[in-house]
Amino acid sequence: MKGAVTALLVAAAVLAQAALVNRLPLPWGVGPDLVVLAVAATALRSGPAGAAATGFCAGLAVDLLPPADHEAGRYALLYCLAGYLVSRYGRVEGRGRARVYGTAAVAALGTAAGFALLGAGLGDPRVGLAAAAVAVPLSAAETMLVSPLVLAPAGRIMRAVAPDAYAEGGYPDLPAFSGGGTRGWRG
Repeated sequence: MKGAVTALLVAAAVLAQAALVNRLPLPWGVGPDLVVLAVAATALRSGPAGAAATGFCAGLAVDLLPPADHEAGRYALLYCLAGYLVSRYGRVEGRGRARVYGTAAVAALGTAAGFALLGAGLGDPRVGLAAAAVAVPLSAAETMLVSPLVLAPAGRIMRAVAPDAYAEGGYPDLPAFSGGGTRGWRG
């Protein structure tokens, strides 16, 4: 059930991004990134491996769906890293809303900056220092502006449909710490 809920949330974000947001005539050609918010929402409630796989699949879908105008694999790499890092370092017991939105903001900023850096490294003629200096913070700000519309409903849906699978503490899909001399999965 957890996999189906995650897949539906991410698929809805990918379709909304491709069909609505990417086609809006927004200033400076930059729009909010709904997919990184969906990946962050699921990564905060799953283990690093599952979050990385979710990010990779979401990124590959964004890379291949029209109107993709970049090399395939850029978003797959960035969302995979974002999912892994959010799940690994963004999960803290007793976190509040500010922590959740702060983690999503860092993921949005990192994804936008990573996309610009990869574009520059791959020789994308549309990526320059001046364009990236405007587009990266603007994209992160627009993403955070719409983040309550994605993160809050996603959290409610995950808790309502599969409350045990999306428990607040620990990694529900990995073995729990058993005590003794080992440190478990979290190292």
